[in-house]
Amino acid sequence: MLMAKYFIIGETDAKELWLVDLDNRSVEPLTDITLAKSQAADAGFVEILDKARASGITTLKGISIAIATNSRSEAISQSFIVDPTSHEK
Repeated sequence: MLMAKYFIIGETDAKELWLVDLDNRSVEPLTDITLAKSQAADAGFVEILDKARASGITTLKGISIAIATNSRSEAISQSFIVDPTSHEK
């Protein structure tokens, strides 16, 4: 049985957190209610995240790329890819 996949995201300097449910292709505000409904984490997890974020903690676990931008064209014009193994060739 495959486990459901969720991501929790939040912008720097914004209080809101968002729960991304890949199986249902949905995004909704992260609250204890949405966590209980999705079974993505235990009750009280939002409070733990809020405390961690207030301390300046950033976690990227299982994420290979994340892009934050205001528009699609901005992401294209301001992004570039560097091959980290290019010096090995």
